[in-house]
Amino acid sequence: MLEHFKQNKYFSDRQFGFLKGRSTVTQLLSILDDWTELLESGGRIDVIYTDLDKAFDKVPYRRLISKLYSYQVNKEIIIWIESFLIGRKQRVKIDDVMSEWSDVLSGIPQGSILGPVLFIIYHTSMT
Repeated sequence: MLEHFKQNKYFSDRQFGFLKGRSTVTQLLSILDDWTELLESGGRIDVIYTDLDKAFDKVPYRRLISKLYSYQVNKEIIIWIESFLIGRKQRVKIDDVMSEWSDVLSGIPQGSILGPVLFIIYHTSMT
């Protein structure tokens, strides 16, 4: 699936993180080069930092699945991804007390290999 996105150039050149050879460290080095060049030529830089708090938790399943179809991802892969995302449950443990199980209604599981890939696909826009 990742190769499908690379071959069709769906990822922006500005996408760093979660892609081989395109780490956030690579992005930092690239932007520092750009900023240094701009400052040395007398330019100014304004920077806004954002923190996407709980961003993985906010991805709606149905919209992500719809995007996968629009990117013409293999239907069998999409069905597999749906089974990975939909129907999960969670509960909370505080001290020795467990809550009741609740359905997980949105979000991408963190700590998986597939999660970050799905996250950047969701935030990729078709040109």
